[in-house]
Amino acid sequence: MVSHKKELPMAITNALNTALSGAQAAGQRFGVSAENVANLRSVANPSTDPNRQTTDAEGRTLFNPTRAVDQTTASGGVRSTRQLVDPSAVQQFDPTASDADADGLVNRPNVSIEREVVGQITAQRQFEANLATIRAADELAESTLDILG
Repeated sequence: MVSHKKELPMAITNALNTALSGAQAAGQRFGVSAENVANLRSVANPSTDPNRQTTDAEGRTLFNPTRAVDQTTASGGVRSTRQLVDPSAVQQFDPTASDADADGLVNRPNVSIEREVVGQITAQRQFEANLATIRAADELAESTLDILG
């Protein structure tokens, strides 16, 4: 008879590692979205060029919105990376804004509040699902130790 004592704990460890990476990715996705929402009315950088300027002529810091992109890893987990939104800015008509040009146009981050709310809800659900997996793996590990002990 083949013993599965070594295989079960490894499976539990793999499940925990995968769920932890998923929870971390969800946290990063939520943080990226929250940063975009917090800077919704900021002065945006009209360029996604990596050598772009970081301040405007008046010295105001320019905001570059980003998106979190999840990618699977070789170990079976997930990793979240940031990517610049392209285009990073959209022009809006707001002649009363302090950064408006002569035509009343301002550069605002290319951020959709609706998309960000959906992204935050999705990240929350992703976090909750991974947390449920962590709890289940913990219970399974505890039961396995009780059986083996």
